[in-house]
Amino acid sequence: MKKLGLLLIAIAIVIGLLLPWAQLNFEGEEIAQVNFPDFNQTSLSEGTVLLKTDDNPVRIRFFAEYKVGGLLPPLKIPVTVKLSDKDGTLIGAIISFSTKGHGGGPDQPKVRSGTNIDVSVQNDGLHKLQLEFAPNKNNNGIINPDVDNITATFIANASPVNQPYKIPAVILAMVGFYLIVRSRKKRKDTHIKPRWGRGA
Repeated sequence: MKKLGLLLIAIAIVIGLLLPWAQLNFEGEEIAQVNFPDFNQTSLSEGTVLLKTDDNPVRIRFFAEYKVGGLLPPLKIPVTVKLSDKDGTLIGAIISFSTKGHGGGPDQPKVRSGTNIDVSVQNDGLHKLQLEFAPNKNNNGIINPDVDNITATFIANASPVNQPYKIPAVILAMVGFYLIVRSRKKRKDTHIKPRWGRGA
């Protein structure tokens, strides 16, 4: 029973965490990449990308590279993202690159994963992508963190992550946990000596 419980918990982890993570990071086809070098040296960075409605749904994956030994805020680096086509703004959002536990120094890992944004392309043609630092209350006075480069990768036909996976995952995890607890309780009860009868 304990083994079955552990198996159900393992399946729940795969369904609830690993499967959505794989969908988010590996589904779809890369169609374009826009780089923003020396990001901390400009107040507003812009780039263009050719997108088509046939690419829908489109996901943008952001990655940041920090300067080795550079100055970073203690928790995160928020960045404002704006994507526009000929008719106006398609998305306006704030993404964050984690810096928690990583200060300046030669051993500082250089690449930090950001986040993903899903967008629906409305018109074929060039789109303008704009990035700039967003206000950060916990910046420790570091207004322009040492972000060396930000990469925006555009993924076509990236289906949204299926949220319904979470419900069966939670159910399986609960059943698995129940089976583990029950097996322990049953094993404990078998060691209790009877107070009367032949076994007393």
